[in-house]
Amino acid sequence: MKEIKILSRGGQGAVTAAKILVAAAIKESKYGQAVPNFGQERKGAPVYTFARLDQEPISTHTYVYHPHAVVLFDLFLMELGIDPCVGLRENAILVANTPVDPAKLEIGLSFAKIGCVDAWEVTKEIIGPVPPNAAMLGALARTTGWVGIDAVCTALEGFMPGNKGAKNAACARAAYERTMVYAQ
Repeated sequence: MKEIKILSRGGQGAVTAAKILVAAAIKESKYGQAVPNFGQERKGAPVYTFARLDQEPISTHTYVYHPHAVVLFDLFLMELGIDPCVGLRENAILVANTPVDPAKLEIGLSFAKIGCVDAWEVTKEIIGPVPPNAAMLGALARTTGWVGIDAVCTALEGFMPGNKGAKNAACARAAYERTMVYAQ
C-alpha cells in the first residue's frame, strides 16, 4: 500500500484532488481511499488530506501518519509551522508546487525523490485563475508512477464533464510533462 499526505491551504483543491486520485486508481483496477481533514474550514487555512493506493482492498481508515509521499500544494505552509517531513517513511517522495529546481529545494534533503512543477503557472496558462489540483495530480503521476497520466485525465474528465474536464485533463498532462524529477 502507498500512503500519501497532501498538504494545502483551503481553496487550493487538495480534497478534490484526493478524490480524483482515488478515481484514477480505480480506473486502473486498483483500490484507493481519500481521507480529508479540514480543521478550520476557511479559505487559506491549512488543510491535511490523505490518500491510499493499493492492489488489494484497503481495510484501514485512519489518517496517514507515515507517508510514502507528501504532496505540497503551497511551500508557504512551512512558514506557518507545518513540517512536511514529519513521520516520513524511508525513501519517501515529495511532490511540490514550486518552480524551483528539485535538486536545489532545501526541504528535499529528507526525501529520496522530489518532483517539482509550477502548478499555479501551468493552471493559469491552460485554465485560468483556479486551484492547481489537476496540475498537482499530473506532477504526482510523473514523480511517483503510482497512477498513470491517462487514468488521471480520464478521472478528471469523469469528475468534471465537458469542456471543464477537458481543460483540467490538458492541465494535468502539461504539468506531467513539465515536472522536474530529481532522485538522490
